[in-house]
Amino acid sequence: MFRIESLYRAGFALGALSLIVFFLGHLGLLSSPFLILALIASGAVFFISGWRNNPGTRPPLSKAEWALLLASFAALLAIIPLALLPPAVRDELIQHLALPRLYLQKGRIFEIGFIGFSYLPQNIDLLYLVPLAFGSDIVPRLIHLGFGVLTGLLVYFYVSERAGRAYGLLGFLLYISTPLVFNLSRMAYTDNAAAFYSTLALFAALRWKDGFDLKWLLFSAASTGFALGVKYNAAITLILIGAFIVFHGARRRGALEGLRSGALYIFVALLILSPWLVRNHLWGHNPFYPIYETAVRSSLSGEGLHVTGEMAPAGKRFLLYKETALDVILLPLRIFWEGADNSIERFDGVLNPLLLLFIPLAFIKKSNGAIKHLALFSLLFFVMAASTADLATRYLMPALPAVIVIAVFGAKNLFEARKEAAIAALAALFAFNAFYASRLYSKYRPFDYLLGAGARGDYLQATLPDYKAVEYANANLPANAKVLLLFSGDRGYYWEREYLYWDRTGVTFEGLVKRYHNDADGLRAAFKGFGVTHLFVNDRIFEGFANDNFSADELKGLAEFFQRRSRRVYGANGFSIFELE
Repeated sequence: MFRIESLYRAGFALGALSLIVFFLGHLGLLSSPFLILALIASGAVFFISGWRNNPGTRPPLSKAEWALLLASFAALLAIIPLALLPPAVRDELIQHLALPRLYLQKGRIFEIGFIGFSYLPQNIDLLYLVPLAFGSDIVPRLIHLGFGVLTGLLVYFYVSERAGRAYGLLGFLLYISTPLVFNLSRMAYTDNAAAFYSTLALFAALRWKDGFDLKWLLFSAASTGFALGVKYNAAITLILIGAFIVFHGARRRGALEGLRSGALYIFVALLILSPWLVRNHLWGHNPFYPIYETAVRSSLSGEGLHVTGEMAPAGKRFLLYKETALDVILLPLRIFWEGADNSIERFDGVLNPLLLLFIPLAFIKKSNGAIKHLALFSLLFFVMAASTADLATRYLMPALPAVIVIAVFGAKNLFEARKEAAIAALAALFAFNAFYASRLYSKYRPFDYLLGAGARGDYLQATLPDYKAVEYANANLPANAKVLLLFSGDRGYYWEREYLYWDRTGVTFEGLVKRYHNDADGLRAAFKGFGVTHLFVNDRIFEGFANDNFSADELKGLAEFFQRRSRRVYGANGFSIFELE
């Protein structure tokens, strides 16, 4: 019978597959036969680890359990049409699908110096590489949805073992239908996987505390290692669970044993991550490039420890968004009711404000210690994440399953005290989730595409303003062309010609123009020095940047360059392609 241990086996098998692809890629063996062997090997990891039957039979589902189960299937079925649309979301096109495609084009994993995030761990991107090698960029989206399902199953098993099957099903439904999870599950992102591995680590650590079984400590450590291989924000998971293990190990068996347990946990986690660390070191940077350098730079500047941008996240709240100290203090609550998609100011994601009703209710009765641990993990994760990176709800995904578990126990307490109130509150919560899903359907209209109303290219042209120009470039530019993307969003996935881009703030481009503003030939030679044959420009942003940053004399020199040393070969939807003479 399927049990929570099966989820650990599945997680480790997928992690093993990503590491096998990592080694194949660095050996230059990214071809179909070797990838098929990698799939077979990872499958062997899953099955050889054993399938344990759980003796005994379970009682049949009650009417309430059937309703929750059918609602869960309905939520999953509602995500799938959105996931079947062609990839068109920003991070898919600049990172999670773009990097694997670049690797496949050369048949190996190679250093891409102009893409800073190519140095970050890419366990999940390498899973996406496998279906991309066989011609599918939809399967990566379904893989990410699968990690959401696995995390929901973790919530189900954890809750059902402590509160019964009905509440386990409620937890699964709450998790998978939460707007943030629902939206992310339609994309080839990595946040669902980060949540899955971090939750594996957290639940294993809690089980280790109950019996101090070494197996669960090792499971927790390995899960944390795989989480770090998904996203570096799992370093917070490493710190929090490491401290948890040291504290409880010392409390039960003495300080020395606590330190030993914590050291073992950290060693195993970093061992799992070590291929990425060694690779970055060999490529001439430090093992934690570029996160380490960014963090050090922010600390030395006096802005505090953070890893995004030049300004600390709290500073942005005060200076850019004009928030007060009270606004910042209330951030843990505001993310539930102020969230909006595609707005960093409003946390770039939607949760559900009604979760705030159930969370405190989990503590109105004497709760088990695990709930308190989950609450402490969630709160500390939020504080640390909000202090080190721009506050986006998806960066908090590793803590969301714990929040959902707490909310389920709150719903249980309310149901046992006032059944009618609990039903009404849950109905309102799921109505909010359903309304959000309906808005996604109104925005993306998946069935218009899936039922054959338009071709894939037509859909992408209607969705991505630059796609028409990219399509022209793929069909008409020479095979050896190298295109510099200027202020165009860095979306490289659909490019079939070699491309590169510089910093998004335009510093490198500004420096070149200022240096060669009276020398059109020199500016052309500078571009050629990077191997560039063509420029791909977002006209509106380029014009605005030039007017804001260049003097009249520099603008004149730039205009001369475009008139004398390049020619516009195509333009559409505000994007232009220039060929260097």
